Amino acid sequence: MELAREKRTLEFRKEKFEIMYHYFKCKDSDEEFVDEAIGNINLVQVYNAFRAKHNLPFVEEIRNIRSRYDLPATTMSQILGFGVNQYGLYEKGDIPSETNARIIQMAASPVEFMKLVGLSDMEEKQKDRIHKKLAGLKNEGNGWRLLYEKSLGIGAPSEFNGFRKTSPEKAYHIVRFFADHQAFLKTALNKLLFYADFYHFKRFGIGVSGLQYRAIQWGPVPSQFDTLFNQAAEKDIIDVRYEIWDEDKEMVIIAPSSKTQFQKELFTAEELDSLQTILEKLKNLKTRQLVDMSHKESAWKENIEGRTLISYTYAFDLLAF
Repeated sequence: MELAREKRTLEFRKEKFEIMYHYFKCKDSDEEFVDEAIGNINLVQVYNAFRAKHNLPFVEEIRNIRSRYDLPATTMSQILGFGVNQYGLYEKGDIPSETNARIIQMAASPVEFMKLVGLSDMEEKQKDRIHKKLAGLKNEGNGWRLLYEKSLGIGAPSEFNGFRKTSPEKAYHIVRFFADHQAFLKTALNKLLFYADFYHFKRFGIGVSGLQYRAIQWGPVPSQFDTLFNQAAEKDIIDVRYEIWDEDKEMVIIAPSSKTQFQKELFTAEELDSLQTILEKLKNLKTRQLVDMSHKESAWKENIEGRTLISYTYAFDLLAF
């Protein structure tokens, strides 16, 4: 049996989506087989394409909304007018209808969520408790967060950010994860970021950071890498140092800040495992070796001419992993 991949069109909710279809092929009989893990990669690609096309919230976004309000999933369902277990099912991967999706997206705003609480059929005492809990969030400004997201090139989930809408903090702490283990040159760290995101996408059909990557002379890099490092430094997550090598070369080194710590709780166990795998395999390579390795990837070779954004679907063609 060998793992094979090819572009195929699958149908979901009467719509067709082209994905990189994974399957095992028997060398003797040419029969095809799909186990649970491989089947999940195929399904995740279809679901991601469907959510992106219709601007539906992704699982992480749905979970984060409830986490922000610190309410049980059953209470969220009651406030939003869903079935008692429906919100919990959405957090586990069920895809909401467009109507329910818009209600969930509206609930992301504390002001709008307070209105939904007021319209719900729960008891007035319970409404009052929730209103008090939301009072501190009502006037919370999102301007700076939106500014940071826009500056990093983050938009709606798509193939160019790994179908991942993330907070800037998560991107900063991926940088911090690698810096905690070794002070890397900026050029080398850009390659670690690329491989971390694309390796995780290859495994699970979704990225880690939500960053967009672009092909430039020195390999694939986050499209706004200078902004990323500068913002992380401003928040005392990393230190950006400048050193002179060989008497005339200014080198940029990324090191951990002593004022903060890596926030492990931002990541799932699977994401941490992907980051650790990248670290273990690449930490001993020199910067030139990392650049040369990235230049062999089709993600770079097929996008360098126009210095274009790199689709995460190239993850399935990774040579290094």
